[in-house]
Amino acid sequence: MKPALKMTIDNAQDTAAQPWHGKGMLSHPALTILGRFLILVGLLLFWQWASGSILPKFWFSSPSAVFEVLRGWVLDGSLWHHLGATLLAMSIGYIAGSTVGIVSGFLLGLAPYSARIAAPFVTALYSLPKIALAPLFVILFGIGLESKIMLVAVTVFFLLLYNTLDGIKDVDPDLAEALEVMGATRGEVIRKILVPGTLPWIFAGLRIAVRYAFTATILGELIASNSGIGFLIDYSAGQFDAAGVFAAIFILVVVSVFLTEVLTRLEASALRWKN
Repeated sequence: MKPALKMTIDNAQDTAAQPWHGKGMLSHPALTILGRFLILVGLLLFWQWASGSILPKFWFSSPSAVFEVLRGWVLDGSLWHHLGATLLAMSIGYIAGSTVGIVSGFLLGLAPYSARIAAPFVTALYSLPKIALAPLFVILFGIGLESKIMLVAVTVFFLLLYNTLDGIKDVDPDLAEALEVMGATRGEVIRKILVPGTLPWIFAGLRIAVRYAFTATILGELIASNSGIGFLIDYSAGQFDAAGVFAAIFILVVVSVFLTEVLTRLEASALRWKN
């Protein structure tokens, strides 16, 4: 086969091997955003049309009614009060649980004998559904922020503990041994090998834990509270106010997506050194 012909065939094969969905204008990010926006608008329009015609309005409400509820909450300031209570409890519990979980993970990871002793107790507590502890925390700390903070902290603690331990196990022991052979101290091995190697696992745990922290906060507020988005859901449901329930759920979706996106970008920035 002639070289020129062979080169043409190879180029054609390479072109054919490229994914078809990566070609043309359809791959533009703006069109992706537009497509998602159109889907959202279409769903809202269908919901508005179906409410009262094929869906019972009493149970399903409508986007316009939900918007009116949100507008009322914004104008009277109740939205900011309840959202602030939820975010405060979640933030304190998340930071406390993450910090203790990461530190405990490193301590157990660096002391295998202690880790083996503590393993059955940690596993037993981790296997316990954390929501079962919510009534106990209400008894111990009341219906205020403290009980929600404790529930979030316990939930996040185990996620970060196990992720940190898994990250330490994933570190290549040959690198640490090579550094020790060259005369590095234990502190230098931890700082230069162990911590950087564990960071991807820690950030993955932090990103996952924020969802669990948000869920734990809302569940705690649904069980017993006098403020928060969970309280709004429980109060609206008790009044058979479907629009209020959907409005509170909409707030939860927006905040959850925002927090996850922030953590994802922080993770990408912090781990840029790996590329």
